[in-house]
Amino acid sequence: MKDSVRIGGTLSGNVFLLDKDHAEEDIISPPTRVFRQGSPEWTSDLNNYKPIDFPQQECAIRCNLHGYLALPVFDSTTSLCIGVIDLLMSSKIMDFSFEVQQVHKALKTQSLTSPQVSDFTTPKAPNEQRLIELDIVHGILKSVCDSHNLPLAQTWAVSPSTSFVSHDNIIDKTCSSFSTKCIGKVCMSTTSLPFYVRDLRVWPFMEACKTQHLDKSRSFVGKALLARGTSYCKDVNALSVEDYPLVHNACMSGLTSCFTVFLHSVVDDDEYVLEFFQQLDSKDGIHVSDLVLSYLVQTLKQRVEDVSGFKLGDTSATEFIGSNIQNSLTTRANSLVFETDSSDIESLLAIDTNYEVEATLERSFINLSPPFTSNFSSLTKEVVRRFNLEGKRLRMKYRDEANDWILITCDRDLELAFEERKSLSVRCEVD
Repeated sequence: MKDSVRIGGTLSGNVFLLDKDHAEEDIISPPTRVFRQGSPEWTSDLNNYKPIDFPQQECAIRCNLHGYLALPVFDSTTSLCIGVIDLLMSSKIMDFSFEVQQVHKALKTQSLTSPQVSDFTTPKAPNEQRLIELDIVHGILKSVCDSHNLPLAQTWAVSPSTSFVSHDNIIDKTCSSFSTKCIGKVCMSTTSLPFYVRDLRVWPFMEACKTQHLDKSRSFVGKALLARGTSYCKDVNALSVEDYPLVHNACMSGLTSCFTVFLHSVVDDDEYVLEFFQQLDSKDGIHVSDLVLSYLVQTLKQRVEDVSGFKLGDTSATEFIGSNIQNSLTTRANSLVFETDSSDIESLLAIDTNYEVEATLERSFINLSPPFTSNFSSLTKEVVRRFNLEGKRLRMKYRDEANDWILITCDRDLELAFEERKSLSVRCEVD
């Protein structure tokens, strides 16, 4: 059964309802395919179809119709597909995102729904376990940003192929952007994934990321996913629009350098890329004050170790991305800082590390010297080993000048604790 409607003056539309007695007769028509698959189908130009795949093609073209979009309609209560809406456009359409959103809004008023642009980035429903998983990822992003004073961190994942597009006389699966830019690509998206904004000046950039997909094979975010490791870009503004479509948004928000790392969920076998942007007000060569790249990696490792069910990608080598992503450089992470010259490196690494730590646990105490006091990770591991605390959650605190107990959670905290002293008394707590 079919009802015809007219929307505005630029397109015409049809509402299809399933006739179960004759469902097999139109099995090759787009509305039937959309109904049966429960997935959208579209094309920028009807000439991209084979006549057998679009029986009304000749008639539609004769009527000067070109762009085509068919959307499944679902009952909001039962989630069952109850029909199909298809739109025929009087011009070739490269991006159907506006039409998709308008249809969704109109159906919502009638307790109906249809797919949206850049819908959920995994084909799985967001069950309770997944919501817990995403909450843990958010906690990791927040902790790292707060520890290193970073303005923004967000999560990328491969966008599933949830719609069909006709191009070059074939019908292919594609992502949910409804844009010709994504045809034939494996896309990455931030939609419905955790993010943490510490500086509200970058909020517009974060919102822009939700509507823009990145090519897995070209972007520096994709580099981290493909290598299951880490990548670093000194200046995203130097990249081409083809390599990084968000370059103009980053420029307007004042963002420059970016660090990405692969994260694997062991429980659900999901793969993510965590993206961290540096401070906005960095004007010298050292983009993040006193932050050595290994410090950031160590903090990440510590946070991931603190939670269960996740595994960080290979952090032994970082791929450094220049203006040409295809000609990037892979370098050992523990020998580099965030883009400083040689004199900057010497000044950063010339920090006196001849510190002593006295760690107390109840009535027991131990004395620690370098190299175990040079960073948070080494100190934690040695305290755990010496006090035999394997499998237990350790917290270390020290008294500041105001006589308050301060929790040590990262290298920066340890560095602040040693600012005016060469030795430090630490109280250990476990649970």
